[in-house]
Amino acid sequence: MNNEAQESSNKKWIQVNRGSFNQILNPGGATLGYVPESGVRIITVDGLAFKDLNKDGQLDPYEDWRRPTKERAEDLASKMTIEQIAGLMLYSMHQAIPAMPMGPRMPATYGGKLFPESGAKSWDLSDQQRDFLTKDHLRHVLLTKIESPEVAVKWNNNVQAFAEGIDLGIPTNNCSDPRHGIRVRQRFV
Repeated sequence: MNNEAQESSNKKWIQVNRGSFNQILNPGGATLGYVPESGVRIITVDGLAFKDLNKDGQLDPYEDWRRPTKERAEDLASKMTIEQIAGLMLYSMHQAIPAMPMGPRMPATYGGKLFPESGAKSWDLSDQQRDFLTKDHLRHVLLTKIESPEVAVKWNNNVQAFAEGIDLGIPTNNCSDPRHGIRVRQRFV
């Protein structure tokens, strides 16, 4: 029996399809989520499931949720290029979801077209968002305007699935600027 067949017969985890993603339940261990379209595959070791984030077919220390956080972080850092490390220190430009056809520096596009002509859904990633995630290795995304909470959730799921499928599978950190004031029109009698 080959090693892969042995691992399959020793499988302790279960997978549940949750619609847009799969959930992996490891008994007594980590619960994992992944999008199969991201290219990430599941590795079984000692009967437990792990995400193969760098898609090398092996369980690397940073992918092993059983290991201490410090050890995982050191292993991940050792695999990163200087450009990938620099990307973790930066934030994106202000992002609207969907991206605005006329941004402060350049218009946002979807497949080379402005949003209204693109046929894209509000939660799709713009060309520029895909670029800063892949070329600049940014993982901190600054959101300033969203169409709705539902669109924000779907966009977040899409950006996480996209990030999971590139480089070393490092997720994004999506945030919003704190509000520095409020606009209120008061009516006095």
